Amino acid sequence: MRDHLDLLRRVARGFAPPADQPDLLQELMLAVWRALPAFRGDSRPATFIYRVAHNRALTWQSGQGGRARRDAEAAAEAIRRESLAADPQEVRMLDRLYAAIRQLPALDRSILILSLDGVPYRDIGQMHDMTESNVGARLTRAKARLTAIIAKTEAEEEQGA
Repeated sequence: MRDHLDLLRRVARGFAPPADQPDLLQELMLAVWRALPAFRGDSRPATFIYRVAHNRALTWQSGQGGRARRDAEAAAEAIRRESLAADPQEVRMLDRLYAAIRQLPALDRSILILSLDGVPYRDIGQMHDMTESNVGARLTRAKARLTAIIAKTEAEEEQGA
């Protein structure tokens, strides 16, 4: 589990708001632990973990109904992350990126996170029962949507400033 903890953290960050990420991370770890007996070695361990984690994240998200913890918890978490980071501006940029990713449809979000982690299209396709070309097409559309979301957010921030 330790070897793939960063992978699980990225999945949690892509599917849950900051206040809920520790809960989702626990759920992902538990799902992987429970699924390990089913691992037959037909794929790389990371591919298996991705598949289990992404499926669990999708299920978790649908059961959450968008709930988030109190604003104070979210603010405390943001302060903690900034204090741990070498560059607070980088943390804010990553938070914005993941906030935009969380606005994508769940399948597109999953494909995008996997792609950002360098998972080959073939493996992404296997995880989601899609062809490699379908993965590429969906990824292209997801990137375009993500770019539009980020541009809209930046424009709104400039108007509010």
